[in-house]
Amino acid sequence: MDVSQIIEVRMAVKHKADTTTRKAVGDFMLSETHAVNVKSNNVKKQNYSPNVISIKRMHEWVYEKRNDLSFIFVNYEMRDGDPWILSESELIPIEKIAWGCLSIEAQGYGVIQKVKDLEVIESQTKREFYKGFLKGYEKFLHKEKRKHEEFAKKLIADPDSIDW
Repeated sequence: MDVSQIIEVRMAVKHKADTTTRKAVGDFMLSETHAVNVKSNNVKKQNYSPNVISIKRMHEWVYEKRNDLSFIFVNYEMRDGDPWILSESELIPIEKIAWGCLSIEAQGYGVIQKVKDLEVIESQTKREFYKGFLKGYEKFLHKEKRKHEEFAKKLIADPDSIDW
């Protein structure tokens, strides 16, 4: 088992759950409709903008299937080859995470990344989180379109014109 798996198992045990084979959604399940994803961070390393979840998986699980998705954020350091947990969050439902600390970046259909310190808004609803998602997705699409338009300018329309 790698370090992240060890931490996932510890968090699952703490919450009286088994780790799941449904890795696409969560690291363990609290119920058939409530997945939990554990995000571990080695404080001794620079972890630039860690991935939170694929937007496609999040959308399907939370908004299309109307399930719940929560996160546990764990900070650890290695001591004698074992991950030593320094801090861990409570279960944080995805809809409570502020979009001010998240961004959608290029990877597959897009991936939500934590780009700033975690910010939780206890009063935020799934509807409000989704509105933030739509704004973030629009920004992501615009950025991707611009990137592809720039690359398209480099394409050679007639391959026969190239002196191979």
